[in-house]
Amino acid sequence: MTTVLASTLSSKPVMGSDGKELGTVHNITMNVTTGELESVLVTPKDDDVYRFETTDDGNLRIPAHQVQGVDDYLMVE
Repeated sequence: MTTVLASTLSSKPVMGSDGKELGTVHNITMNVTTGELESVLVTPKDDDVYRFETTDDGNLRIPAHQVQGVDDYLMVE
């Protein structure tokens, strides 16, 4: 994946590869040693997003390996 500044991800809309808008980026988690992205936390648009793990506060936790790219949307598998 291309290098992207974390600040450019703030509040970016997130879309699945099926074209469904999942929500917006809430936060990210990174490995502090390597600087690699670990996961993206997404505030869900709907309650019917079952394929991703959720945090205690209801955000979706999308592993970094499922991020396909960043443009107008953050695209995930």
